[in-house]
Amino acid sequence: MEAGAVSRPLVAIRAVSQRFGADGAGVLALDRVDLEVPDGQFVTVVGPSGCGKSTLLSLVAGLRQPSSGTVLCDGEPMTAPMPRKVGMVFQEANLLPWLSAVDNVAFPLKLRRVPRRERLDAARRMLELTGLSGAADHLPHQLSGGMKQRVAIARGLVQNPAVLLMDEPFASLDEQTRMVLGD
Repeated sequence: MEAGAVSRPLVAIRAVSQRFGADGAGVLALDRVDLEVPDGQFVTVVGPSGCGKSTLLSLVAGLRQPSSGTVLCDGEPMTAPMPRKVGMVFQEANLLPWLSAVDNVAFPLKLRRVPRRERLDAARRMLELTGLSGAADHLPHQLSGGMKQRVAIARGLVQNPAVLLMDEPFASLDEQTRMVLGD
């Protein structure tokens, strides 16, 4: 980058407010939030339960639209989920019960029409990374809660997103697994 050149933030949240309820008269979850996150930054949002952290993440992921304000990812408005740019790992694993662990991990790549062999190879690499190679063919009901959450983390990582949003993803993991995945 040339001296004096200004880079745009990877994520920009501008005057974002979010209300829940009929006709915008309900609960104000976020009130004129402004935030810029440059590429390569690690940001943590901390606050008490119910303060709007998960709401903010769902707006950045494009899963909902703000009541007012703008959310941009790499300069583009987040008007819908952008799977190539944003990966999301929720508090709950949210696995598809009819798909095996490897197919759950590969699912975002399937949505992007990545060829089957390529997406399964990528999914197996992510399962290996999260210590679940031996459970690749298991259905969600055959996995423990911690294993399900590791599958969800692998799914969030599989497409190498520019932005990885994580909403308390380690809450259901045991301390040892949390430490391994944290590295």
